[in-house]
Amino acid sequence: MSEKKYLGILVGACGVLAVLCVVAFTGKKSLSGKTIDTVLLNEKYGSQLACVEVVHHDTALIFYKKELSGKSLWIGFDAGSQLVFPVDSTCMEEFLAAMMQLRSLTLVSQKQDYATLASFGFASENGHTTEHGHLHEAYDLRFQLQDGSVVSQVLFGDKNYSGYRVYLKTPESPIYLTQDDFYPWLSVSAKSWAEMDLVSRQLLDISGEKDVQGLEITLIDQKGASLHKSFMPTNADFSSKVSRLLSLRGGSLIAPSVALGQSLLGEITLYTGRGSQAVLQIYEGKFSQLDQEVSSYYVIPQIHSLDGGSMNSQSDVSGLNYGFEVKGLNYGFEVSGLNYGFEVSPWTWESLQALVQD
Repeated sequence: MSEKKYLGILVGACGVLAVLCVVAFTGKKSLSGKTIDTVLLNEKYGSQLACVEVVHHDTALIFYKKELSGKSLWIGFDAGSQLVFPVDSTCMEEFLAAMMQLRSLTLVSQKQDYATLASFGFASENGHTTEHGHLHEAYDLRFQLQDGSVVSQVLFGDKNYSGYRVYLKTPESPIYLTQDDFYPWLSVSAKSWAEMDLVSRQLLDISGEKDVQGLEITLIDQKGASLHKSFMPTNADFSSKVSRLLSLRGGSLIAPSVALGQSLLGEITLYTGRGSQAVLQIYEGKFSQLDQEVSSYYVIPQIHSLDGGSMNSQSDVSGLNYGFEVKGLNYGFEVSGLNYGFEVSPWTWESLQALVQD
């Protein structure tokens, strides 16, 4: 082959490669540059929602909306631990607002095979799904109405290389990339969603200490003797005591059964002007392995006469019937009452003890 002919073939091959590169880069640019402006949850459904599910791997949190004295509150259910707890109202409001916010989505990939989904954090390589059909690796959020119809389902995958943007999709849509302001809510930890106040203001339907009409505190010493004190609004420091009690929060969530068999250290009852009351039972918690001193305490809240109703008022950790009854829309379970408690620090226990001081 002559040198001239060889150079001609080489130039032709380079020309073909150049065309292919132009086509490839043009196609990539048109794909990655396409954006849409949309919401992830239609605003018209915001007030109609009855249930929200957050699922990751095989862990599921389900939130149910409950009407109380004309107000809406959310009750959370941890399908793994069976915890039933009040959801922090601010957390839920901000979460729903973020889902209904208009945002720009950048198209990343239209492929739906498991290899592609796995590369963006939506599925495992073998296509494994959870017990209820959710993609295993993704955070799967579902929004349902009272009749069980799903009005939105959004799957969140990995963050991109910058850490400030996250991949997301619906079950049928391509893969998109958007600003990651969802990180506070991409969690299946009950504590991330729960109202962590020892006394739940939303369950009692109170705004603060002005709605409290009385305190009764009983402390039990190591010999079993009890010290009992009552405080009324006529006491000079009543408001400050109630304010301090309402400000105390738990360190972590526990199941009330954790306190079974532990020594009862005290009980605090808060009475409201609405006929409802909260009872906090305090138990010894964990012991330090180093010095065998108590390193934490358990606080088990009970709410009675919620919304004017008559409640089970048992005085131990088995009294867990708080008058809620919600039926799972997809899971088939029923929840008849709240089922949660707190583990608190020695500092919190000292703060509770200080309430009896004049």
